Amino acid sequence: MKLKKQSEKIVYNSDASMIPGSAQDVIFPASIQEIINLVRTKTNLVPRGGGTGLAGGAVPLESTILDLSKMDKISNLNLEDKTIDVEPGVILENLNLELANYNLEFPINPSSGKSCTIGGMIACNAVGKHAVKHGKTSDWIKEVEMINGNGEKITLGRLNLSDVAGLEGITGVIVKAKLKLLEKKERSANLLKVKEIEKLPEIIRRLKLNDDICGIEMIDKLTANLLGFGQDHHLIVEYESDHGKFKGKEYEKIAKMRDNIYPMLASEGYSHIEDPKVMIFKIPDLIQFLEMKKIPFFGHVAEGVLHPCFKEKGFAQVEDTLAFIKKLQGSVSGEHGIGLAKKRFLDINDKKIILNAKKRYDPEFKMNPGKVIDKDDESKLTEKIIEESKEESEQVNEDNFDEIIEEIKQADIENEHRD
Repeated sequence: MKLKKQSEKIVYNSDASMIPGSAQDVIFPASIQEIINLVRTKTNLVPRGGGTGLAGGAVPLESTILDLSKMDKISNLNLEDKTIDVEPGVILENLNLELANYNLEFPINPSSGKSCTIGGMIACNAVGKHAVKHGKTSDWIKEVEMINGNGEKITLGRLNLSDVAGLEGITGVIVKAKLKLLEKKERSANLLKVKEIEKLPEIIRRLKLNDDICGIEMIDKLTANLLGFGQDHHLIVEYESDHGKFKGKEYEKIAKMRDNIYPMLASEGYSHIEDPKVMIFKIPDLIQFLEMKKIPFFGHVAEGVLHPCFKEKGFAQVEDTLAFIKKLQGSVSGEHGIGLAKKRFLDINDKKIILNAKKRYDPEFKMNPGKVIDKDDESKLTEKIIEESKEESEQVNEDNFDEIIEEIKQADIENEHRD
């Protein structure tokens, strides 16, 4: 299926990032063979899941969009091994509704769970509220089937999963995944006030000693006040047991409130969201910076990931914040991905690794071009390496020259003593 009317394509010109793009074509492949044929005949392809990405990873640049929503089959549920096969267009909430019939779940649960797809979650290596115990999407994948840039179907297992998970579709189109599952848990929660931010790393360390705790989320003072909690920082601590104060419907209310924090802040004008990640011991520094700038935030604090939210025209604040993250030796993206929005902040060593994977799987740069890295990044990196090599060589020569001068001086002194 292919969209023919230009008016129907408009919605595909961007994703949740609202970065403007341009879709040349929008195609809904229904089979693996159809994707293979498209990859072999086209040169600028953008795989798209639910369009929930916040970094511009699915924004087309005069591209053909592959909307994978028609590929939504669920199959091969193995109750003994607790695994299941899914196509990329399966929506997370739909998967978990199906699994609930067997008292199972896929435990990675981003707040976009009602609309995000498994393919998109793998592409961004999504994290959820229960990352303390369950980690990232890639921790729950046994294998992935992918069509690479050469139009070949390949299977990636645990050893080379990083060549697809978190690479935002630049190495190929995910067409199937075998997921690991978990027995469904009854959860509860506590709401804790945090009075002294400098003690937060120690509080987190102690909480994580409790094996029942699956999630530790933070809400800042500004957000807490909007939620009616008063003028204090708060932690939402989730348990996979009944140890929390909030159980049953009260727990569901707390969980729903957490999922609705970003929409609430967006309705207050704080519509631009970021996802920096820093070391836990540097969290107090980041919080103090955000407080000073009066920037509301929330996030997976136990993983070092916070979500500062900015006014629509607060781009100077965004740049200042991301620059501060780099000073803290943190990452500008802890879970949303790099996409178009954050390419300029990507570390040179990360670029080298990603470029190597890109060349292995998509040497002609067909897949999601312009995202994460650019085609000319290789020549730029080569130039930088040559430049650094020259500087090191010049420094070595300078050092050698200084050593030689010092040796001559020392020899003169010794000669004088002999005389």
